[in-house]
Amino acid sequence: MGETYAPRTWGRHVFVCMAYAISYALLRDISVSHWNLPAGLRIACLLLLPSRYWPALLVGELIPVGYHAWHCVDDFGWRWSVLAAMPPLLPLMALVAWVRRHARLLLGVHQVNMPMLLGVIFAGATLTALDDVIVVTAAQVPLGMPAPQIDAQVAFGYFLGNYLGALAIAPSAIAVYLWLTDKTSATIEAPLWRSRLAKDVVVGVLTSLLVLMGLVFSSQGDSMQVFRIAMFLPVVWLTSRHGWQGAALGGTLASVAVTMTSSIVRDPAVIQAQALIAFAITTLLMLGSRIAQQAVASHEQHADTLRGFQLAQQGLYLEELRLRQAADALENIGHTIRENHNRLLDRLRHVLPTNEGRTYERQVALAQHEMHRLANALYPRGWRERGVPATLREGPFAQAIHMAGATYECELSGRGLSQLAPDVHMALYRLACEVLVHVLSRGPMQHIQLQLRGGHTRGRRWVVMRLTGHRAPVLNPGLPEQAGDEAWKQAMTLLGASGLGISSIRDRTHIYGGDVHLRETGPLVGVTLLLHDSLRTSVTHRGTPR
Repeated sequence: MGETYAPRTWGRHVFVCMAYAISYALLRDISVSHWNLPAGLRIACLLLLPSRYWPALLVGELIPVGYHAWHCVDDFGWRWSVLAAMPPLLPLMALVAWVRRHARLLLGVHQVNMPMLLGVIFAGATLTALDDVIVVTAAQVPLGMPAPQIDAQVAFGYFLGNYLGALAIAPSAIAVYLWLTDKTSATIEAPLWRSRLAKDVVVGVLTSLLVLMGLVFSSQGDSMQVFRIAMFLPVVWLTSRHGWQGAALGGTLASVAVTMTSSIVRDPAVIQAQALIAFAITTLLMLGSRIAQQAVASHEQHADTLRGFQLAQQGLYLEELRLRQAADALENIGHTIRENHNRLLDRLRHVLPTNEGRTYERQVALAQHEMHRLANALYPRGWRERGVPATLREGPFAQAIHMAGATYECELSGRGLSQLAPDVHMALYRLACEVLVHVLSRGPMQHIQLQLRGGHTRGRRWVVMRLTGHRAPVLNPGLPEQAGDEAWKQAMTLLGASGLGISSIRDRTHIYGGDVHLRETGPLVGVTLLLHDSLRTSVTHRGTPR
């Protein structure tokens, strides 16, 4: 095992070394004095790669830096060549090692310790600028030529170039790294180049920057500077939509766009615009990080809420299963009592009078009927055999309405009622019973209409139930005076309802993501409620075509 592990390890180190050296050389070729892109490459590699690859990075930077120092030794002298051949990565390794020991860069999915990242970028720009100043002061100039003057403005120029280069590379590299290493289903189904972030970058940011660049090239004087500074506005828009990742990618594009508008070396106007863009990107990265943290906290809170509703739905479902078991047990007990009583009467028939035997039979039949009624109230037999629609049309629900002296009409429409989860069917029936009891408690009714409509929207099924009661006239000779007062009590007994009020009914519908609306105008009493499909089946429904 050791013989195969070592070549693989050395192969990875060699690959990292060569990849870093080539990337460093390419970025240095497209860099300018106030836009040092290799500074961002250093920060990104040190923060993302494990420390075991750092020696390979050091060697990879030593190759292009040493070649440049050796190539220019005749121009600036051996002292400058020795100092220039020292990779600027070396002091940054000590800095990043200390920072990584005391803090973590990656805090979670799409979350970054932004103060740490910006602190490392700032400190790295400072150390690199100091290294540049030391190297420049060691340069030998030909006789008669003035020595380079190193003042605060020059040192700040070095710092600004390193800081801008790091902002242009490091945050974007970390954003892409997090996206590629994220194993969530959303990332697998939608790659980076097909994501909403990529579309917003192309449509909202890249297009705007190209327009602003065209305005810069076609303008003169102060208007050019205005258009350069305005290039941070698309970055603000992208940050508001995608947090710090939008600020990172948009900031890279804005920095590139501002640099491409430069027509001379060390253009003061471009440097000023770059400084403002750097300040804007830094602020937007901090703001975007805060937005991302709030989004994650909101998502976790939403997930906890959904989990609570899911547990509540599961609890109601298990309770209904217990009621079904109790109803089955009552049915079995009733049949057992009837069989045992019939067997006992057969044995005692020759010693009991005929009238007394018939009385016992009626009492047993009545007891069995009561047990059947109680079992049917706990869990209707029609529900078990033919489903909720048939139970609402012909079962105890319709029987309770007829006992109250009202006519009944049931209307079903829409689609997908039969495809709702079983616990939604159970909740719909129980709520229909509670709503019926509530409507009957509002006074005598002469007609009750029930409407059910199912549908499918945004990958999730739903059902709307509307129960409308038409009050009977005040003086109705065909309706006893106390019939209206007792109708809701009889319905509650027959249906096994609890007599919940509207507030309790609304709480029950909230468990299934719905709501209740009550309307009482004149002779009409109407209750409308909405239920969504069970949360445990929403994922399956979302993946199936309509």
